[in-house]
Amino acid sequence: MEDEPSPQPSPTGRGSEEREKDSKDKQSQNKYKEEKYNDTSCPPLPVGEGLGVRAEIAKLAGSNRQIPKVLLERARELRKKQTPAEQILWECLKNRRLLNTKFRRQHNIGRYIVDFYCHDKLLIIELGGSIHATQQAEDSIRENWLKSHNFTVIRFSNDQVFSDIEFVLQRISQALIP
Repeated sequence: MEDEPSPQPSPTGRGSEEREKDSKDKQSQNKYKEEKYNDTSCPPLPVGEGLGVRAEIAKLAGSNRQIPKVLLERARELRKKQTPAEQILWECLKNRRLLNTKFRRQHNIGRYIVDFYCHDKLLIIELGGSIHATQQAEDSIRENWLKSHNFTVIRFSNDQVFSDIEFVLQRISQALIP
C-alpha cells in the first residue's frame, strides 16, 4: 500500500507545500519592502507637498486620524451628555435622515471637537448656548482655523433649534446641496 496523504488536514490546516509557498511569499515581500525603503532615486516629497486637499482633511478628520486620548475621552463624554438642543438636532440628522447624508456627532477635528460633522461635504454644524456669549474670541479663532482647512461651518443658537427647527434643517440642506 502506498503512502497516500491523509484526507484530514494537518494540525495547522495546511500541508508542508503550502507553508513553504507562504514562506517564499513572505521572503519576496520583505525583499520588496527593503528595496522600496532603500531606494534613493526619488527622495520623498517635503511635508504637505503632493497631498491634495482631501488627503489633508483626512489627516484632520478622517477615520485614520490620530486623536489624543484626552480628546477622544472628552468626545465620548459629550456624546453621552448631549444638550437638549443637540438631542433634537441629532434626531433629525442621524441614520441619514436628512438628504441621505451621514453625520457624526461630537467629532474630533484637529484639536477641536465639533458638534456635528458631515465628512462627505466637509460641513460642520455648531450649536451655541449661553456659554458662547462669553467665549466669542475662542469661538472666532476656532471657526477661522476650521475654515482655513476648507471646512464649512454653520452656527445656530439653541433657541433657533427649539423654536424653528424647520429653518435650521433648511439652512443645513442648502449647505449640503451647493
